[in-house]
Amino acid sequence: MNDVVIRASRPTDMPAVADLRWRWNTVEDVREPVQTPDEYRAAMAAFEREHRDSHRCVVAERDGVVLGMAWLAVHPRPPAPHRAGGRIAAELQTVYVHPELRGQGVAGRLVAHLLEIADGLGVERVSVHSSIDGERLYRRLGFGDARLLLQRPPED
Repeated sequence: MNDVVIRASRPTDMPAVADLRWRWNTVEDVREPVQTPDEYRAAMAAFEREHRDSHRCVVAERDGVVLGMAWLAVHPRPPAPHRAGGRIAAELQTVYVHPELRGQGVAGRLVAHLLEIADGLGVERVSVHSSIDGERLYRRLGFGDARLLLQRPPED
């Protein structure tokens, strides 16, 4: 695991990040893609360019190959009269580690890196919509149940 570097992504990483997400959704979750791999890589690169102010991506790299990723979406909140300055909330998104690195603490390191970024930005609250497999990781990193955090699932 010491040979795995966790770092901020660069624009040149987006094809590899897209390929990880492609693998996750089309191979592991067996979802039918609606675009080609090249179209998806272009879409991921465009997303990164267009959302640099609101999204941070970190990657896990070994020997120059990106094998993991995690995103932090940062959301400013309206000011409150009882606080000076604005408030910021954030959401962890798209945490994925290639199967060959799983079980080595890489996902935890990716998330911890994003939590450090969130702390540096003054984020008040970080949430995550976890998979069953990821729940233990998030709880170990201090996430807990929020009784009044509700969500409206998408209509299928």
